[in-house]
Amino acid sequence: MQQEFADSVWLRGLPKLYAQQKEIDFETAQSLLMQSYNTIGSDRVEWYDLRYWIDQLGLSITPNDLLNLYKETIKPFPDAKKVIQRISKQYTLIICSGAMKEFIHIQLSSTGLSKYFSHFFSSTSDTNMVKKDPLFYKGIASKLKVEPSSIVHVGDNEIYDYRSPIKAGFHAFFLTRDINQTGSHIVHSLSEFEQKIDNIQ
Repeated sequence: MQQEFADSVWLRGLPKLYAQQKEIDFETAQSLLMQSYNTIGSDRVEWYDLRYWIDQLGLSITPNDLLNLYKETIKPFPDAKKVIQRISKQYTLIICSGAMKEFIHIQLSSTGLSKYFSHFFSSTSDTNMVKKDPLFYKGIASKLKVEPSSIVHVGDNEIYDYRSPIKAGFHAFFLTRDINQTGSHIVHSLSEFEQKIDNIQ
């Protein structure tokens, strides 16, 4: 998915509600929240937990209601849906994400992609892990009762979507839209990833 939805929730939605709650201007609220985000830091699970921030800020809204306010900003990349439709006919598709499950579910349901995936794994929601380390991926293979080497993973973080699953015994590819980055493990679109899967089999 493109980044606009997450940015809308964290950088627009929460500051806007906080500004209304505290009767301050949006820019001040946004600045205060950015300071709070940085204080917590991305190495703590709370950084990813929408419910934690709603409680900390004293906001009277549920995570799902907040997410629904910005669901119109959910946009998959142009090649995503067709590729997912095609490969789902041949492979079992799962999601392994660092995002909270509330984010995963609304993005999939809003785009009509839920039906193509059989399992949803969230490092933060399921295991309280901040990052998707090799143990997270090994746990997924164990839950699915398959060998790690039978799973092919793709994602846009070179460390947590490529190096971590590789260490866990998966096949993996790093998805980057930067065409200047090249390598046997790099793909620039899901269409390229689809071709890589065919070469593995």
